[in-house]
Amino acid sequence: MKKIKNILIATAILALLDANAQNVELTKSFVGNSEKSEIISFTPQDEILLSGDFSGYLNYWDIPNEALISSKRAHFGKINRIEFSENGEYFLTYSSDDKKVKIWNFAAQDTLINFHIETTPHFAIFYDQNSALIGDENGTIFHKDFYDTEKDSVIYKNSTVVDDAVFNKIKNELVITTKSLINIIDLNKPNKPRFSIENSYSSNFVKTQYYSPEILMTWSQNGIVSFWDINEKKLIRELRAKNDFHELSINQYSKVLLTGYYKDKALLFDLQNIDLEQELDENIQLVNTYLTNDYKRFMISSSEQGRHRLMRVKGGDAIKPLSLQKRTIEIQKVITVNARILRLSVWDNEKVDGDKISLSLNGKWIIRNYEIIKDKRHFEIELVKGQVNQLVFFAENLGRIPPNTSAINIQYEGYNKTHIMRSNMEKSGSINFYLEEK
Repeated sequence: MKKIKNILIATAILALLDANAQNVELTKSFVGNSEKSEIISFTPQDEILLSGDFSGYLNYWDIPNEALISSKRAHFGKINRIEFSENGEYFLTYSSDDKKVKIWNFAAQDTLINFHIETTPHFAIFYDQNSALIGDENGTIFHKDFYDTEKDSVIYKNSTVVDDAVFNKIKNELVITTKSLINIIDLNKPNKPRFSIENSYSSNFVKTQYYSPEILMTWSQNGIVSFWDINEKKLIRELRAKNDFHELSINQYSKVLLTGYYKDKALLFDLQNIDLEQELDENIQLVNTYLTNDYKRFMISSSEQGRHRLMRVKGGDAIKPLSLQKRTIEIQKVITVNARILRLSVWDNEKVDGDKISLSLNGKWIIRNYEIIKDKRHFEIELVKGQVNQLVFFAENLGRIPPNTSAINIQYEGYNKTHIMRSNMEKSGSINFYLEEK
């Protein structure tokens, strides 16, 4: 029953995304149709996917043509990880079933190095272009050089198994997650963790990555995503999950997005462009995790059955800010113009009462948290042909006299008009511009 419910939730979120949050369409889900495929990753080539299936096959996929380029036996058992080197020339895979870690040349689609681990590997990551770090079932972390075995060493021994790790090259630190702890290990002084963060919940940590230089993200076994302040050693924000989707490979070519519900609205938000303190709150509930490529043209979701859904983001990287998605957009003006560049001015034409607004054009902020006053603020916008150009007035507050109101003057050759826009904390007023072809 739980699986059926989660499938329905995942299906519902896909159906809602196009209408309520983003312009997203489901393409043919050609990835992993023949075999279960837990691990899937975008690559340095924007139009190629890599997947590793339960049978140990490594598959190269052509996204535009929705076709399998090649498939080869990489492991005798489920592939647990696909991880790229910093420059994208190499990638590694490992399988806990056959106890092997392999280093591959991405362009040649061929194996360079084949490490056999006596004990079961639990993670493998690049240390640099010539070596990798491998953690086993006993908590031992090995440094393995690709070309010189004399450089091999044990760099750290943990008391329990390490489920995942990320390497901070700048600080020469290793961040490891165990079932209940995040430990940060200074590899210059590896005898004792620099500090630890304890998981106060019953769900085990399974994955970690850097959100920013001072903030870590963790996934728990039940799918909960948490953000941790490294300096303060505290939880900043947590997104509670409705399901346990977390088995997606993440690397520098795979930008993470999340979907969630907010007041019965479906949300899609880009974690690289979000305000943790203001935009993520207790009213958001996580539904699924996604990957997107560098250019945000495609997204991937996972399923509990090991299948993946490939989606195309219409409009490229125009993923709307989360704040805009959480409110209803009310179209208050529709204006047809014949000039690509418009000169705009905003001001308070009534009693100045502390109204603050942000302005968004086509899903991107152009003015943030600006207090409207009697003096006019002048700026220009550039419209895009062949689409609706939406200018949204987002109320940051209601001032002393609700609602939030502002005057806007629009000018171009032969056109000069002023309009009054109104917004509140539930609705954002918008002007939709249509650019006529000359």
